[in-house]
Amino acid sequence: MKFQKMRSLAAFVLTAVLLLQMFPVMVSAEAPTVADPEITSVSVDPTTVKSGNSVGVKLRFHHDDDTINDAKSAMIKVSSPNGAIRVKKNEFPATEFSSTEAEDASGFGGLYYSLNIPENYLTYSGSGPGVLQFTITYYKDDNASKGQEIETKNKISIRKTLIPGEGSADNTVRVDENSSTPTIISGTSATVGIPLISGDTLEDAQIEVKLPAEPKILLTSAGSVYTMSFVSGEKKYLNLPLRVDSSVAAGIYPITLTINGKEVTAYIQVLDSDQGKGSVRIDSYKLDRSTIYSGSTFRMDLVLKNTGSQTYHNINAALDGLATESFTVVGSLDRKSVSSLAPGATVTVSFNMQAASKMETGNYAVGVNLTSDEVTEPVATKVFVSVVGTGDSSGGKPIIIIDNYSFGGTSITGGKTFPLSLRFRNANTSTAIQNLKITITSTADEDTGGVFTPANSSNTFFISKLGAGASVDKSIELYPKADAKPKSYGIDVKFEYESAADTKHEQITATETISIPLTQPDRFEVTNAEVQGPIQMGMDGQLSISYVNKGKSTVYNLSVLLEGNFTAPETNIYIGNVESGSSDSYDTTLTPTEEGTLQGKATITYEDPNGETREIIKEFSCEVQPAMPVDQGGMGPDVSEPMPEQSSGTPIWIWVLILAVVAGGAAAAVLVRRKRAAKRRALLEQEDDYDDVQPQTPELQDGQHKNEDQP
Repeated sequence: MKFQKMRSLAAFVLTAVLLLQMFPVMVSAEAPTVADPEITSVSVDPTTVKSGNSVGVKLRFHHDDDTINDAKSAMIKVSSPNGAIRVKKNEFPATEFSSTEAEDASGFGGLYYSLNIPENYLTYSGSGPGVLQFTITYYKDDNASKGQEIETKNKISIRKTLIPGEGSADNTVRVDENSSTPTIISGTSATVGIPLISGDTLEDAQIEVKLPAEPKILLTSAGSVYTMSFVSGEKKYLNLPLRVDSSVAAGIYPITLTINGKEVTAYIQVLDSDQGKGSVRIDSYKLDRSTIYSGSTFRMDLVLKNTGSQTYHNINAALDGLATESFTVVGSLDRKSVSSLAPGATVTVSFNMQAASKMETGNYAVGVNLTSDEVTEPVATKVFVSVVGTGDSSGGKPIIIIDNYSFGGTSITGGKTFPLSLRFRNANTSTAIQNLKITITSTADEDTGGVFTPANSSNTFFISKLGAGASVDKSIELYPKADAKPKSYGIDVKFEYESAADTKHEQITATETISIPLTQPDRFEVTNAEVQGPIQMGMDGQLSISYVNKGKSTVYNLSVLLEGNFTAPETNIYIGNVESGSSDSYDTTLTPTEEGTLQGKATITYEDPNGETREIIKEFSCEVQPAMPVDQGGMGPDVSEPMPEQSSGTPIWIWVLILAVVAGGAAAAVLVRRKRAAKRRALLEQEDDYDDVQPQTPELQDGQHKNEDQP
């Protein structure tokens, strides 16, 4: 029988192979690589654009590639890779295709089509060049985005500089804040990569590296100037060969990069040997604004990571070295706690801080001590904060700063309008400001052209005069995109003003960037928690807990605690993070400890996108029946005892059927034996009556034997 099944399976596989060979069209081929399109004409209205102006754009595209020649429509996604243009609507359909241009009767082949973006959808918000990127998806049907997509191996896109701008694109290179801080172990040499992103395409950018003077962190290369080229929006690493002296304490140290004349601060993290082997450490940190002025408040986010192989509990991050003449913590304690952190997991702790008003320009260290239940000695490290001093009493140019700001909580929710309140202060104590214009725009990043738009109000404030050392409060309603990814987004606050002491009315400009964390509603659900039963004593039951994350944010550190009158392989289970849209279940076995009813409770805990711990409790129960009795030989059930209604979860009718089959088999065996005995007796009687008669039997062939029942 087993051989026949294997032979059938082999026949099935052979048939499937033959069918695949007969129908090669069913084998999917790799999507082709498509050539880039080109923009044959472009017009911008108005032709002269200043910061804050809305613009309209008309473009003509030509795409010559055989792969897309049968396209009937396209969807064009518009973004601003360097953030200089704020895009309110980012998708536009194109349906009017032609294979020749009207002005050229011969034509060049390929597809020609136009894109018209009305003025109210684009706003020039930066002093740099206004660049748009167009990402194109083609369809075989007339209805763009809903028809059959023409698949390509590469992303079809093209960039175009529409507005020359007042500044240089060289100033758009920045350190990627979403990447981990590069690390090196104290007393070793290694190459560390500084993650950089450029908002525009750069050729042969000159990068000069300046390391901190005090700790012994040295470049091992012959020179300190590097040359790099960037594509707009591309992340690249500046690889620095470094040597760190063993005397350098653990900490995060600043590195000054001068990129085409503009200074950018990057950071490297020095670990001691114990941290290098694995522990809880600071993976990276960032500040909520690009410039910290003396006297201003700011938020510092520390990202803690478990680099070891065990779970750490009751982790404390305590700030060290705070003083009234440097940094202080505002509105909270100088320490934050985390209940547990699994191997490889990260968590962010935040501190609201203030820089003293008399601090001078420079880099200032903030100590951080990390402890946990598993670590007896605190792990000390440092982070550095760059401060720009504003203690100018010489009557020079005044400096306007954001003294503080709030947005109604610790984070905002996508798709819900929120109030942004800001306090602006003239940091100069002797010179007034006049004709102050403040413009608020959403910062573009590598994913979007900005997620915030004003809600029923202008994004510009005008203040005729702001006295020396004076401050003013302003607020604006902003609407974040409903489908924005959960993370921190920037808001650019641009200042244009004049010094009241300047008779020439020279225009002074400055820009500050603040950061606002965006989350999506928590929609994590436990859809089922039940145990299969009844369960017989001495047997195991199966518990299944199903869950789904319907929200747009990841939930973190999911764990399950089981309690009840049972035993289980594990009662405190760590599951980990659950991505948006993911669903799964946790299954385990339960062994009841008493007859009657198994009563249990599952406590499901996790951290929402705001870092707050959430708890869901699910109760479950099932019947527990007595153990199945056995006979004296221990080989099976004692039929003299009453049969339980069910045993080990098996319905009683199955037991009845088994007993009926056994009884029927025994009766059949008795009947066969009786028939054979009767036949033998009849033959013996016949032999007694006819001893002289020989039985007439056929001649047996060689190799055959008489049956024992045959006369």
